[in-house]
Amino acid sequence: MTNGQAYFNGWKKGLDFSGVASRQEFWSFLLINLLILALPLAAWFLAIQHNSQYGVFIFFAAPLSGLLSLPMIVPLLAVGCRRMHDIGRSGWWFALCLIIPWFLIVALWLCCLKPAASSR
Repeated sequence: MTNGQAYFNGWKKGLDFSGVASRQEFWSFLLINLLILALPLAAWFLAIQHNSQYGVFIFFAAPLSGLLSLPMIVPLLAVGCRRMHDIGRSGWWFALCLIIPWFLIVALWLCCLKPAASSR
């Protein structure tokens, strides 16, 4: 499976919280979405480097980045929960990131683990 296929697979199964997701599917989905969210902010940064009067562009770039993130929340939770299932843990481990923000570090570390033998 290529990274593009893994990314689109994350969107296709965006509401499916059961089953498993491979490391490639999780990391492709997460990193490509982060890249998409960073594009408006990178465009703003490059614009103010060229001309400081473009600083007001942040009032467009930041809300655009925020609006782009809204449809990504549920599919990211779904692929994260499926990734937790792949390593033999409950999907709630990934959902804890919404309740306890610093738990994101623990969840990302868990996503790096190899799959559990019983999950496949």
